[in-house]
Amino acid sequence: MPKFIYTAKTEPHQTIQGDIEAESKQDAINKLVKIGYFPLSVQAEDLTLYKHELWRFRKVSKRDILIFTRQLSSLIESGVNILNGLNIISNQTPNKYLRAILNDITAKIKDGKSLSESLSIHPQLFSSLYISLIRSGEVGGNLEQVLKRLADFLEKEEEFKNSIRAALTYPAFIVAVSILTVIVLLGFVIPRLVSMFEDMGQVLPLPTKILINISAVLRNYWWFMLLTISVSIFFWQRLRYNPQGKFWLDRFRLKLPLLGKMVLKTEISRLMRTLSLLLSNGITIISSLDISISILENQLLKLEAENFKDQIAGGLSFSRCLNESKLFPVFVTNIVTVGEESGNLERALLRIADDYEREVDRDLKTLTRLLEPTIILVMGVIVGFIVLSMLLPIFQINLIVR
Repeated sequence: MPKFIYTAKTEPHQTIQGDIEAESKQDAINKLVKIGYFPLSVQAEDLTLYKHELWRFRKVSKRDILIFTRQLSSLIESGVNILNGLNIISNQTPNKYLRAILNDITAKIKDGKSLSESLSIHPQLFSSLYISLIRSGEVGGNLEQVLKRLADFLEKEEEFKNSIRAALTYPAFIVAVSILTVIVLLGFVIPRLVSMFEDMGQVLPLPTKILINISAVLRNYWWFMLLTISVSIFFWQRLRYNPQGKFWLDRFRLKLPLLGKMVLKTEISRLMRTLSLLLSNGITIISSLDISISILENQLLKLEAENFKDQIAGGLSFSRCLNESKLFPVFVTNIVTVGEESGNLERALLRIADDYEREVDRDLKTLTRLLEPTIILVMGVIVGFIVLSMLLPIFQINLIVR
C-alpha cells in the first residue's frame, strides 16, 4: 500500500510530522481527520533517493529483486492477484527503498497500467530482459511460470557471479596483506634500523644498501607514487567509459593467455542462457538477440550479436551465423546446429550455458590453486630479502665483536 508523508496539527499550537499508509491522497487525509488530526500537507512518499541510485551502500540489490520475483511467482501460483501480491511483498520487505518502488508500481497498476508497463518506469532495477519476459507472460497468460523461470535465471546468474567472487577473494586478500606488510617494513621498520647502523659507522652490505635506498624512495616520494596511482586510475576509468577505449580493452582481454578464454566462456554462457530463457517464452530469435545484447559486457560480442540480427533477418540460420563468426568455438556451433535440426533450440542453448559455467568454475579453481602458492612464493622471496638485508649488518657486528 502506498505511503504518504504528512504534516498536521493536533492542537492549536502543536504541529507533527509522520507517515501513513493509504490507497490514495484523499484516503490518507480522511484517515488523519478520523484520528483527530488537521492535515496541513499530505504528499506521496518521495522516490528521489531511489532515482539517484539511493545511497551507494543502501541501494536495492539484485538479491532483493531475485527474492521479490520468487515471492511474486509463488503468490500468483497460489491464486493471489498481482495487486494483493505486491502489497504482501511490500509489507514484508525490510528494504524501505524497494518498498517505496513496489508501492509506486502498485499505484501505477491501479491507474490502469500493466505490470510490465509499471516495471518499465524503473529501468535502474528492472532490465529490458526482465520487462520483456513479464510482457510475454502477460500476453501468454502464464505470468506465474514466467516469473518462476525468471527467478531461476536470476538465481543461476547470482550463483555464478558469487562463485567467481569466492574464487578470487582469497588470492586478493593474500596480495593485500603482503603489500601492506612490505610497506610497513620499508616505511617504518627499516628507517629505525638505518639510524642504528649509521651510528655504528660500519660499511653496509650491498643488499642492505639497496633496501635502504628503496625505503628512502618510499618515504620521500610517497606523494608522487600516490599521485601516479590516482592519475592511472583516472585514465583507466576514462578508457573504460570511452566507447573506443572499452572496445580496445575488451579485445585485449579476449587475447590474454588464460583469462581470455574464461572471459569468452563467461560471456557466451550468459548470452546462451538469456537466449534460452527468451526463446522458451515464445520470443523470436531476432527479438531475443536484441534483448540479450543489453546483458553482454564485452563490446566485441555485442557487435557480433548485432551482426547476427541482420544476418538472420536476411535469411541465415543462427548456427550458420555462429559458424561464420571467429569468436564462437566449434562446440557452440555444433550444439546449436543439433538444436535447430531437432526443433529444440532453447534446450541446446541451455546445455551450452551449463557446460561453459562448469568449465569456467573448474578453470577458476585451477587458476586459484596455481595463484595461491605463486603469490606466497613471490611475497616470501620479497619479505625474505628484506629480513636478510636487515640481518646481514647484525651478523657483521657479531663477527667484529668476536
